[in-house]
Amino acid sequence: MTTLVAFMIMLGLLIFVHEFGHFIVAKRVGIKVEEFALGMGPKLVSAQVGETAYSLRVLPLGGFCKMAGENQYEDKKGDAGATTPARKADEGRMFYDKPVWQRAAVLGAGPFMNFVLAAVIFMLFFAVVGVPTDFSQGTVIGDVLAGGPAADAGLLPGDQVLAVNDIQVQNWDELAKAINAYPNVEVKMTILRQGRQMVIKTVPKPDRPGGVGLIGIWPKATRTERVGAFKAVGLGFVQTGRVIAGLYVALVQIITGEIIGPLTGPVGIAKIAGQAARFGLANYLYLTALLSVQLGILNLLPLPALDGGRLVFLGVEAVRRRPVNPEREGFVHFIGFALLMLFLLVITFKDIMRLNIF
Repeated sequence: MTTLVAFMIMLGLLIFVHEFGHFIVAKRVGIKVEEFALGMGPKLVSAQVGETAYSLRVLPLGGFCKMAGENQYEDKKGDAGATTPARKADEGRMFYDKPVWQRAAVLGAGPFMNFVLAAVIFMLFFAVVGVPTDFSQGTVIGDVLAGGPAADAGLLPGDQVLAVNDIQVQNWDELAKAINAYPNVEVKMTILRQGRQMVIKTVPKPDRPGGVGLIGIWPKATRTERVGAFKAVGLGFVQTGRVIAGLYVALVQIITGEIIGPLTGPVGIAKIAGQAARFGLANYLYLTALLSVQLGILNLLPLPALDGGRLVFLGVEAVRRRPVNPEREGFVHFIGFALLMLFLLVITFKDIMRLNIF
């Protein structure tokens, strides 16, 4: 239950912030927003406020900001010569009526707001919890990379590593060397968690072809220093920038085959969220910030059905000085969405099998 609640709250926050970005900019440039929804499927509750319907739906996986004229091919309102009463009433307020730069601003606002959310959480973290200033020479894990080999194996912040492949490790240098020596080879880690000793197996991934093995863990900070509000703001943006840069580098390495490992889907993220929640609010919020950045970057990828894919079509329109055929663009996004859903199902199935959910 903790896992489910933690995941729903986290996902709901990330999606709400993302869709709110689209919503607020669409309103600002004069696009009619027909519905702002959190969740997918049938409506649970709905309220009409002015011209916009606000709804909460059954499935807490997704959400949307429905703008008038967003899909010309689907609603047929973009056809040449359309003169329906609804079209006349909304003249100039359709998504496709707006200049390219305004449409691009609406599409980019969602990912941008995810980056802003991450920055705000990092600010609060540094101001309330503090900035790490010293790290333990022991073997206690302080942080785990979401989606990395350690996270997939079930390692958590606070775990103390006692041995790697039955060889005791006394400090972080010994632990790092033991893991670095086994790229793409399964290692057995003996850990101490809340007074209970257990064994976890994972496969370190090379940091580059022929490089050392890494599993995505950092040592625990033994001392933190709270900073003032002004400094926390700066550090929040700096940390967000670092995470964005690191994720783009990792993305390139995955594409080029330098990093090969299992991808984590909704089920895996839900498990990680539940684990983070059990280890305290600070860990849970920090994970939320990391996932918010990941969601922003994912949506900016130039793939059909994503914000990035739609921005590509706007770029083509700006260069050609005329829009792409709505029917063709709609078909591309439909195929992209179908492939994305299939990919998501495959990852979810692998998560269930790998994590022994059932």
